[in-house]
Amino acid sequence: MSAVSQHPSKSRSPGSATAPPGEIIAYLLKSLHHSLRQAVDETLRLHGMEMSFAHLATLYTLNAEPGVAGAELARRGFVTAQTMNTLLRRLEQEGDIERRPNPASLRADSWFITDSGLLHLDRAKVVGEGVFRRMLSPFKAGEIALLQSLLERCIGGLDVQVDDMRSKYKAASRNSKDTKPRGAVRKSTVKKKGR
Repeated sequence: MSAVSQHPSKSRSPGSATAPPGEIIAYLLKSLHHSLRQAVDETLRLHGMEMSFAHLATLYTLNAEPGVAGAELARRGFVTAQTMNTLLRRLEQEGDIERRPNPASLRADSWFITDSGLLHLDRAKVVGEGVFRRMLSPFKAGEIALLQSLLERCIGGLDVQVDDMRSKYKAASRNSKDTKPRGAVRKSTVKKKGR
């Protein structure tokens, strides 16, 4: 018997018996994301850290990829640009990150983690690792590796789909520009003199 079946829990997917697998899995992933954020937020608060999952994810991303723009951080953090902007300003005021001009865009800023931010990130990662360990505790090592592999394949499948859709959109956009009349000449309605 697998470790997963030894820890029964109530089903979190609505209409599990009748819904298509894609809908059930999407719902479960969303529920997992919500539960993980909530568990991290509560655990950070319990350890006296004035930080949320979004703060942790932002610092983590900036540590891994220095210079990321705010809009990209918002996309990766699953928050609005306005929410990310508020979060970035707070982290900047607290000295955890610093802003520099973005070399690729005059309208965007690049963000970098500071030494203070690294210290806060390291403390938060220790707290977060406990949450992640508890989340994966029902699984055997092989099951964890399989779960990671399956999730990576799901992401890869969606990335291919999005890339295909973008290519089709760009091609359709180019084709529609090529078929539009370019300033068609209108016949003059002005009568010429003498006629």
